[in-house]
Amino acid sequence: MILPSRADNVAVVRQALAGAIEVLGLNESRLLDINTAVSEACNNVVVHAYEGEEGPLEVNLCVQDSDLEVIVRDHGVGIRPRAPEPGLEVQGLGLSLIQTLSDRVEFMGGISQGTEVRMAFSLNGQSESWVQNLPTETEEVRRPPGELVISVSAGPLAAPVLGRVIAMLAARANFSLEGISEAQLVTDSLAANVPRVLIGGQIQLGVDTPPEELLVRVGPLEEGGAGRIMDASALAELPPVLERLTKDHRIEGSPDGELLCLTLVNPH
Repeated sequence: MILPSRADNVAVVRQALAGAIEVLGLNESRLLDINTAVSEACNNVVVHAYEGEEGPLEVNLCVQDSDLEVIVRDHGVGIRPRAPEPGLEVQGLGLSLIQTLSDRVEFMGGISQGTEVRMAFSLNGQSESWVQNLPTETEEVRRPPGELVISVSAGPLAAPVLGRVIAMLAARANFSLEGISEAQLVTDSLAANVPRVLIGGQIQLGVDTPPEELLVRVGPLEEGGAGRIMDASALAELPPVLERLTKDHRIEGSPDGELLCLTLVNPH
């Protein structure tokens, strides 16, 4: 996930994490530990990385056989890594707290080099068999444009991660409960149908947030893929879900393939 380094976006990161951890079946206590550690790292980017300005906050989550690794990265002023002292916070990072809650931590960076925090959390043997089938390498493709960009491997993680993120963004756009539910139906449909036509190994969404709307770009997709996604969301004699639940849909070109562009609004 790549998003602006604003305080309110830390909650979006937590929602994405919650969706992934829910699928992994970890308990509430473990979710709290992971969310707290990752939030500390993200808050440090918000407060310190860009000296009062906004910049990109990058969060990567990798599910492995034995652990969950979360990487929080910025491209800001950077800080010098050093061993924590009791009660000392390194530029507000709360490194000692992250070390306490994580099973393994790497803290990297330097002046004008940005900062990267790698946190690993043991799955305690709770990883599912599908974890072994997640793609380890994906074709390098351009991300769709958007204020927020999220990429997720096709499979069990896609619907809950995308659904939680879009629900949070819809709530911020003052969507009603019905509107939030419809936005999640849109991402459920995308999670189910995009893998058949995507280019690269991940479902990628670029999201912009004009007033009271969400503009979602999906792709890049194979030629004709956007139309096939729309058609595949049809139910019985009803028009396709993506047509019924969006204000507008269109196809845009990109250097790597098609982009399906959907405009979500609050239903009246």
